[in-house]
Amino acid sequence: MRIARLLSALLAILLTGLLVAPCAAAEPPLRLATQLTDHAGVLSAPQRANVERALDQLYDTKRIQLWVVFVDDFSGQNQSGWAQSTIQLSDLGDDDALLAVATNARSYAFQVPSTVPGGNARADDIRRNSVEPALRRDDWAGAAIAAANGLKANPPAAAAGAGISWPALLIALGVVLVLAGLLWWWSRRRRAKRRRAEFEAAKRVDPTDPNALASVPLDALDELSRSIVVDVDNAVRTSAAELELAVEEFGTHRTEPFSMALENAKKALAQAFTVRQTLDDDAPETPLQQRQLLTQVVVSAARADRELDAQSQAFEQLRDLVINAPTRLDAMTQQMVGLTARLEPSGQTLNTLRTQFDATALSSVSTNVDTAKERLAFADRNITTGRSLVSRPATDQTALVDAVRSAESALDQTRTLLDAVDSAASDINRALADLPAAITDIQAGIDQANSLLAQSGTPQADKLSTARDMARKAADDATTNGKADPLGTFTRLTKADAELDQLLAGVHEQQEAAERLARALEQALFTAQSRIKAVSDFIETRRGSIGPEARTRLAEAQRQLQAAAAKRTENPDEAVAHANGASTLAAQAQGLANDDVRAAQRSYTSQYGGGGGGGSDMGAVLGGILIGNILRGGGGFGGSFGGGYGGGYGGGRSMGRPTSYGGSSRSSGRSYSGGGGRF
Repeated sequence: MRIARLLSALLAILLTGLLVAPCAAAEPPLRLATQLTDHAGVLSAPQRANVERALDQLYDTKRIQLWVVFVDDFSGQNQSGWAQSTIQLSDLGDDDALLAVATNARSYAFQVPSTVPGGNARADDIRRNSVEPALRRDDWAGAAIAAANGLKANPPAAAAGAGISWPALLIALGVVLVLAGLLWWWSRRRRAKRRRAEFEAAKRVDPTDPNALASVPLDALDELSRSIVVDVDNAVRTSAAELELAVEEFGTHRTEPFSMALENAKKALAQAFTVRQTLDDDAPETPLQQRQLLTQVVVSAARADRELDAQSQAFEQLRDLVINAPTRLDAMTQQMVGLTARLEPSGQTLNTLRTQFDATALSSVSTNVDTAKERLAFADRNITTGRSLVSRPATDQTALVDAVRSAESALDQTRTLLDAVDSAASDINRALADLPAAITDIQAGIDQANSLLAQSGTPQADKLSTARDMARKAADDATTNGKADPLGTFTRLTKADAELDQLLAGVHEQQEAAERLARALEQALFTAQSRIKAVSDFIETRRGSIGPEARTRLAEAQRQLQAAAAKRTENPDEAVAHANGASTLAAQAQGLANDDVRAAQRSYTSQYGGGGGGGSDMGAVLGGILIGNILRGGGGFGGSFGGGYGGGYGGGRSMGRPTSYGGSSRSSGRSYSGGGGRF
């Protein structure tokens, strides 16, 4: 029995020793007293001296303290956790690094702060290529020295560029300038050549297809639009003259399709000219707007041209000038006789006008008689040519159509020139008779402009003042020089009057529009201010339950209201838009705030009940008077609305603590890079 009791006692002692031994060998995180701590006893005295020397050199060179600790085991923790705990216990600073080695467990951690130059990449390089190889060889001192030397080494620096002398620099600069000049000349020449090529390519594109024109460069499209409106305008004018002759010969019924085609072409061309005028005015357009307008010009003009081409063949067949040439030549000969007889009376009429009016008044007709003689001579030559071609075989009559057309056009222009001389006297006398009424009319517009300009805040005051001055100048000129140049004076007077009237009408419309806009702005500002105040008061009295979304909408609404107030005078349109935006945002904020309050009430009631206990404090909590865990991430209340907003703040507060002035704080820590592992 005694032996058995003795064996039991020995066995208990042995088991206790076995259980206690590992615990005794394990080393928990500790506060380091010196830069080198060897609790594992792996360093000899010389090795310890070498390590301390390396640590001192690192500090002297880089002002970095490397703390080295050798222990048997990390007491069951992973190497990173043990190292971080030791760093915190030892109060290591921004320029302190740590190398912790568990010699028996064969694991280590190398932690370098982010403030050390090189960062994470450098720490990983030192650990992988210097520290860990030494630890695998059980070279404990070598690992510590390698870590210190690695931190002491300078990061690779970029190689400095070689210097250059001033003469060489000036020569190089001169070469660069010459090359730049050549490059500019070459690029300009190439750009001009490219633009010509682009324009030629643009002419091959179907001008009636907007999709095809989309690939044409903007400059080429602009040049194409200028070219096509001129060509089509000439075609429309020529077609109009041809059609007039055809109507005289065949009547309106048989020429109706051609008249309709010409009318449609004129409308399309007029639209093209209107758009072209928009492009040529002082108001700039964006590249996209320019492309849209230019495409519209080209398409409109091209469709006008297509409209005429579609009827050209039928028109030629109708006239068939070759067949009817003899009869038409006889008719034109008779027209020549009549027009020739009008030359002398028209010349006498022109001489009489020269004694009555200034040369300026007759500038449009002063050369008409001489020009008419030239046109008659041209018509006579073409009639003679036509008669010589009529007697030839059909195969030799190719030029007959051109001769007949040329003679017809010349006779038509001669008639127009002589008619202008005959009507000049009546036109001038009519202008003289209408001048007093026109002067009276424009003076009324000037007086109205003066009245508007005397008021403050008149829209377009600069333009109105300019138009008034031009009108006054035209009126003075009409009074002084009206008899010398009645037609020109009357034209300038009516033009200035029309421009002034148009501007006055626009000013009146703008004044009315400005008054309506001012009333709308006042209403919009009042609505926005009322809504923002209401939702702000709502959030203020329920701030303990309102999440960030409603507050964000309210802040943006207030910013929009401030923008509206800032632009109230200089840009009322934008001010109205800002004010309406503020009202919309305030309404959104109110909706979000209502949702937050309802969610908070449901969560509070489900946790604390509707009455008794904490229920009596519900209003104070929702109003933000009392604040605690349930609103700051505890008790599950904060997570039921707004995603548990504010969960990182004040998690340890207790219910019933009143709010007070002050900000919120978060814990902060130093960032370390590096790593560790087994070796």
